Amino acid sequence: MFAIYNIEGRRFRDNLEALKRVRSPHANEAVDVHTNIAQDETVIVQGLKTEPVNSKGLDAYRKMLHLNERQPIFHAYQLMSHPVVTLPLDLPIQDAYQMLKKHDFNQMPVSNSQMQLVGMVTLNNLLAFIIDDGERVSFVTNKTVKDAMSPEVITADPVSDVRRIANVMVDYDVTSVPIVNEQDHLVGIVTRTDLLKAMLKDPPLSLWG
Repeated sequence: MFAIYNIEGRRFRDNLEALKRVRSPHANEAVDVHTNIAQDETVIVQGLKTEPVNSKGLDAYRKMLHLNERQPIFHAYQLMSHPVVTLPLDLPIQDAYQMLKKHDFNQMPVSNSQMQLVGMVTLNNLLAFIIDDGERVSFVTNKTVKDAMSPEVITADPVSDVRRIANVMVDYDVTSVPIVNEQDHLVGIVTRTDLLKAMLKDPPLSLWG
């Protein structure tokens, strides 16, 4: 199952085929522009306290799917990175840029004050707010993550087939897919790097079948 989240919350949840009907692959979307003054520079780490895919949760998923550690990787929860570091909506652009550079990320999920996923911000999103006057480089003032982020983000369930997640990455030209459970909790993230690393490990990543 896949879902789409935006500033108002979850607006879609269904299978991959339905996703492609409601949002065409590679469709260009305009970014909403808002003017917020940053007040909270706290970086939120999700998937620690409310995260259901902990050691007990993983055991439950494995039992449900009759999996063991020697079997191939089929599902998102088996290779996702967690916990997930997110950026708050009202974090200043420059601080968000520094946070991505600190963690060596190209993009990060964005969460609201209720710690709900509302978007995704990339390094390129932030670079669009840089001013180069020929003498020095600076960021546009009074702009926040909310101004720069992509207005919608596609997510997958913890038990989503990794091949379908790879399909989403290719079709929608994204390098990561946040993993969100049925309660709308952000529990992990699957990146292209995660998929590549899984291909080199034993048990192998199941790409065909």
